[in-house]
Amino acid sequence: MRPSNRKPAIPIEPVLSKVSLLAGLDPQDLRRFADDLDPMTVNTGQTVVEQGETSTDMYVVFSGRLVGLLLSPNGKEVAFTEITAGRYFGELAALDNRPRSLTISAAEPTVLGRMSADRLLAWMAEVPRLARNLAIDLAERNRTLTERVFGLVVHDVDKRVRAFLLQQAQLEHQLKPGGVLDPCPTHDVIANYIGATREAVSRVMARLAATGVIETGRRRLKISDIDRLFEGL
Repeated sequence: MRPSNRKPAIPIEPVLSKVSLLAGLDPQDLRRFADDLDPMTVNTGQTVVEQGETSTDMYVVFSGRLVGLLLSPNGKEVAFTEITAGRYFGELAALDNRPRSLTISAAEPTVLGRMSADRLLAWMAEVPRLARNLAIDLAERNRTLTERVFGLVVHDVDKRVRAFLLQQAQLEHQLKPGGVLDPCPTHDVIANYIGATREAVSRVMARLAATGVIETGRRRLKISDIDRLFEGL
C-alpha cells in the first residue's frame, strides 16, 4: 500500500527550522521551502520508497519514525538506518538520478513532506547555504559509515555487542552505573546493526548477564558493572 496525500495537522515550519539541510536559512526561505513540500501521511508498515525503484523525490520527516532496509542478494533484510522527525532522505536519488539504494517504510504513523528532484536542485542553485548544508551532511554520513565499517572489520562479536550497548546507553543518557535501556533493542536488531548472527549476539548477551555485567529482562537491560562492560573493548 502506498502513502496517502493529506495535509498534516501539525505546524510545519518549527520542524523545518531543526532540519540540518535548512540550517541558517532565514524565516522567509523556510516558509517558501515549506510551500514547496507536498504533505503526506504514512501508516505503520507502509512503504515510501523501494530499493531499486527509479523515483527521485526527496522527503522531510515532520513526525513519526521510519526504517531503512537494505535487501541482500539472498533475500535477507538487513536493518540499516532509522529516520525520525527533523531528518530527511531521498536526496541521493534526487542528485544522481540513480535507483533507490534502500527500502524505506514507516515503523509508526508518520507525516512527511515530499519535494521533487527538480525543486531541490533549484533550491540548491538559488540558496548556496542549502547546498553547503547538504555537502556537510553527506560528509558526516560518510565518516559515520567509514567508522562503522572499520568497527565491523577489526572487532569480534563480543566487542561489537559491548560497543553497541555503550553507544545506545550514551544516546539514552544512561551511560552510568545502573543505567537502563528500556526498551532495549532485540537481539535481532543488534545482530543486524553490527553485522553478526542473532545466535552469536545471544551468546554474548547471556555471557555478560551470567558474569554480572548486565541484567536483562523483557526488552529491558540494566548496566550493572559499567567498568567491566568497557573492559572488553
